[in-house]
Amino acid sequence: MLSKAEFVEKVRQSNQACHDGDFHTAIMLYNEALGVDPQNCILYSNRSAAYMKIQQYDKALDDAIKARLLNPKWPKAYFRQGVALQYLGRHADALAAFASGLAQDPKSLQLLVGMVEAAMKSPMRESLEPTYQQLQKMKLDKSPFVVVSVIGQELLTAGHHGASVVVLEAALKIGTCSLKLRGSVFSALSSAYWSLGNTEKSTGYMQQDLDVAKTLGDQTGECRAHGNLGSAFFSKGNYREALTNHRHQLVLAMKLKDREAASSALSSLGHVYTAIGDYPNALASHKQCVLLAKQSKDELSEARELGNMGAVYIAMGDFENAVQCHEQHLGIAKAMGNQREEARAYSNLGSAYHYRRNFDKAMSYHNHVLELAQELAEKAIEMRAYAGLGHAARCMQDLERAKQYHEEQLRIAESLQDRAAEGRASSNLGIIHQMKGDYDTALKLHKTHLSIAQELNDYAAQGRAYGNMGNAYNALGMYDQAVKYHRQELQISMEHYQNHLNIARELRDIQSEARALSNLGNFHCSRGEYVQAAPYYEQYLRLSPELQDMEGEGKVCHNLGYAHYCLGNYEEAVKYYEQDLALAKDLHDKLSQAKAYCNLGLAFKALMDFGRAEECQKYLLSLAQSLNNSQAKFRALGNLGDIFVCKKDVNGAIKFYEQQLSLAHHVKDRRLEASAYAALGSAYRMIQKCDKALGYHTQELEVYQELGDMPGECRAHGHLAAVYMSLGKYTMAFKCYEEQLELGQKLKDPSIEAQVYGNMGITKMNMNVMEEAIGYFEQQLAMLQQLSGNEAVLDRGRAYGNLGDCYEALGDYEEAIKYYEQYLSVAQSLNRMQDQAKAYRGLGNGHRAMGSLQQALVCFEKRLVVAHELGEAFNKAQAYGELGSLHSQLGNYEQAISCLERQLNIAREMKDRALESDAACGLGGVYQQMGEYDTALQYHQLDLQIAEETNNPTCQGRAYGNLGLTYESLGTYERAVVYQEQHLSIAAQMNDLVAKTLSYSSLGRTHHALQNYSQAVMYLQEGLRLAEQLGRREDEAKIRHGLGLSLWASGNLEESQHQLYRASALFETIRHEAQLSTDYKLSLFDLQTSSYQALQRVLVSLGHHDEALAVAERGRTRAFADLLVERQTGQQDSDPYSPVTIEQVLETVNGQRGLVLYYSLAAGYLYSWLLAPGAGILKFHECYLGDSAAETAGDFHEAGSVNLQAATSSGLEMYISSVREALGVDSYYTR
Repeated sequence: MLSKAEFVEKVRQSNQACHDGDFHTAIMLYNEALGVDPQNCILYSNRSAAYMKIQQYDKALDDAIKARLLNPKWPKAYFRQGVALQYLGRHADALAAFASGLAQDPKSLQLLVGMVEAAMKSPMRESLEPTYQQLQKMKLDKSPFVVVSVIGQELLTAGHHGASVVVLEAALKIGTCSLKLRGSVFSALSSAYWSLGNTEKSTGYMQQDLDVAKTLGDQTGECRAHGNLGSAFFSKGNYREALTNHRHQLVLAMKLKDREAASSALSSLGHVYTAIGDYPNALASHKQCVLLAKQSKDELSEARELGNMGAVYIAMGDFENAVQCHEQHLGIAKAMGNQREEARAYSNLGSAYHYRRNFDKAMSYHNHVLELAQELAEKAIEMRAYAGLGHAARCMQDLERAKQYHEEQLRIAESLQDRAAEGRASSNLGIIHQMKGDYDTALKLHKTHLSIAQELNDYAAQGRAYGNMGNAYNALGMYDQAVKYHRQELQISMEHYQNHLNIARELRDIQSEARALSNLGNFHCSRGEYVQAAPYYEQYLRLSPELQDMEGEGKVCHNLGYAHYCLGNYEEAVKYYEQDLALAKDLHDKLSQAKAYCNLGLAFKALMDFGRAEECQKYLLSLAQSLNNSQAKFRALGNLGDIFVCKKDVNGAIKFYEQQLSLAHHVKDRRLEASAYAALGSAYRMIQKCDKALGYHTQELEVYQELGDMPGECRAHGHLAAVYMSLGKYTMAFKCYEEQLELGQKLKDPSIEAQVYGNMGITKMNMNVMEEAIGYFEQQLAMLQQLSGNEAVLDRGRAYGNLGDCYEALGDYEEAIKYYEQYLSVAQSLNRMQDQAKAYRGLGNGHRAMGSLQQALVCFEKRLVVAHELGEAFNKAQAYGELGSLHSQLGNYEQAISCLERQLNIAREMKDRALESDAACGLGGVYQQMGEYDTALQYHQLDLQIAEETNNPTCQGRAYGNLGLTYESLGTYERAVVYQEQHLSIAAQMNDLVAKTLSYSSLGRTHHALQNYSQAVMYLQEGLRLAEQLGRREDEAKIRHGLGLSLWASGNLEESQHQLYRASALFETIRHEAQLSTDYKLSLFDLQTSSYQALQRVLVSLGHHDEALAVAERGRTRAFADLLVERQTGQQDSDPYSPVTIEQVLETVNGQRGLVLYYSLAAGYLYSWLLAPGAGILKFHECYLGDSAAETAGDFHEAGSVNLQAATSSGLEMYISSVREALGVDSYYTR
């Protein structure tokens, strides 16, 4: 360790070595000294100088930096650093070091001279020297602030942004009394920080620049500062501040008569208005720019502003004007020989044709851009060309090429370190990978895009990223995540439109506020959220008197009319369409009049006012002809055709659709041709000319395939499926839907996929494959979860309704009711009366099937109320029919007749023969139940007459069956047989298995009544086979009961007992089902009792007295006992039915202390068993009660009732007394 004196000596020696030029020795001595005092900044500074002398500049720089860190206020350290950097060729950093030193000591001449020398030895000498010479003349070359600020601004111009920030901030620290000079530094610093991407600091310096300009009254500076601030706020998405600043910039530019500044302000305003969706203001701003550029003969500005105008026109959907602007832009660029502008114009033209879906032309223009970019070696333009080419290739389904283009786009973005472009390229690549089914890679790329968008605070890009991530998660089946991201995307979109409204209101700009309200209404409309859209349009109309904009007011009236139309508020729709029409007439705007007439006609059609609807469409046709607008003419003809369809004049409609086809051929528009084929196919399907319908829809499909129009092709497959459905060719229909689904999946359109899944479900329902139908409806619901808006909600409700129908068909009525309740809830939330009616109908049928007849009654009554509110005659008639049928089932015959007569009257007013037939059938059934068979016959004959006139085999079969039943009730069995045979014949032709089952059962009964027992057995066996096949257990039980009686009558007792055993067991099982009501159980009790009594008779005839006793006990008060238990406990016995056996009976007897005498009345006989504990049956006796009380095997009824006369108590006592004597039982034992 050196002493202080030794340390001082070492330092002296090292300095002497430097003086002598022995720098290696000096460095060695400095090292030793620093070992003693490592915090000595002077030693580091001196060693740095020594290292420079031996040209070790890196080491010199390290020592200078250490010296500066040890003493940041020591100017010498900065000087050493500056010199070292200068020798290393790092001129900008050297100047920054000298400037930082001057900030510490502005009086240091060494630093000032060093800085000037470094500047003059740098590559900036050529641009800086003239300025420095002027400073020398003005004697400002010794002013540290002036020299440092001039050099700082030179560094900025040369692109050394980091160094320029250090130098310019050093100038501010040095300070000056000149506010104007400070202002220039603030302005330069704002530009430097802007270039470095630090918008916060940049905006801060811009604000200081503005403050200085205002203090000085420097309007030019103020104008410049407002322009810079406007651009800064725009880049940050703060459109309110951007608008305010650019407006100030414009006002000042106009005062100063500075055309260039005014043009810059107008162009910037155009960009801000475009960003907030205020396209009319954006267009006006860019148009003014074009005028100013023409006046100034500034061709470059004119070309660029024409490009901006074209972009706004595309955003407004005005393709023709957009292309015109871009072509003018291109013409000027070519005339100027400016290839960069030429590339921009080609790029814009590519985007315009892409918007028009002309992808070949778009690719051609983007290829021009690519060639020019490569000639110019302009990477940014090349990147833009690859982006355009990628988009076009993707839309042409050339995914491999699209991927290559977007990979090039990403590669260039990364090489340019352009984070925003990198984000866009990642997004594009993500979409391609998703389309190729590589969802994990897609998700990674979309997450990269989101991360970049968040880093750049680009809110709109974040919205797009969330949307794409939602799509990827959905494709991966992660639906909760998908919904989460789609909601975030939606929130951002909504905030964008809301921001526009808030800005306009804060600025009290009524014009802009009105446009924001219109945009918000359009936003909600585009999502199907018509309830939310309407208030924004209404607010716009409240502002309209101040706007004096009849054209804008007309558009909003039109849109509001459309919103009400979609909500089913047709009267309100008419009101606003009429306002739209009146404004269009005032403006003499024929095209707007045509649009108003078109939609007004559609609203009148929805209100069933076909006369006024037709009148409106004829006005549309007339206007279309005067405008020579083939699209409008085509639309008018189609709408007229649709009105004639509603008027049930399909042949009249076909004439209009044929005119559509002729027009399409004339104008050589293949898309219109396909649309006409679709309409004609649909019309011919309605009039059952399915061959023609198939022909037209096949032509429709071929046209769309030729055009490569996948959405059109998709629709055509759906139309073909509908024809096959009408023909009952469900397998062919299903194949068409599979084709349609495949296309829908390629299009990535969940709305198409949802619709197709729904149709596939309906097809499977028609094929009676309910389990598969349920699967498709569940897939439909899963797809609908991805969609928003009222239409999607309604489709969800209808899917619930279809699921209810499936479960009802499967007999799972509880599940069916759950889905119908969901359907009803959706229909009520959307105020869709038609769907409410369907839901109430489903609920009514469900409750009815479960035996909850009172609940069913409430549902059918509500359905009737809704039908009256709808005012549609058919719905009212149908509702009366359903209610009448239920009242009939409840035994409310007068109410049933009242409802059915109303149905009949409405049907006759409508001249709807099918409905009239249904009403006649219902009335016949009620009168038959009342025993008024002659009246019943009249109505069933009317049903048959209508069915024959309308050639409706289903209704013919129904009428024959009912006539057969009525004649059977009248005892006219021969006529009953004739009608049931006709019923059976039609059922066989139509392969209607249920109808065949019922007709076989009826024929069996009537032949039994005619004592044709062998024929009865044959028919009943056929009926039994079908009932088992169809799983119709109640029909099976009734047929087995009848078959048992017929077999008994024909002497086949063994088989008879087998059928009766099965029948009674089935009745018992059916009664125990949880879904059946108490009333229904009681109705089955009679059938079950009849089976038990017949079975006793057969068993006794076979000599099976013990089994007869078990059956007698099994049937004894069983149903009533069950009902008592149920009422006491509030629940039904869940144990399976366990039949009583003879062993159980004997076990009970064994528990007694005396003899047991058991009686049973069975179909005209009194049976008695004498039983003794331990001995079983001692004696059996039967007593015939006489013809009047007998029901033999020769009698059975559908109701299964036992026709016993009421025996008086004295008569029964007499029979019992004689039985007791026959059995030898003393009265003592039985008392």
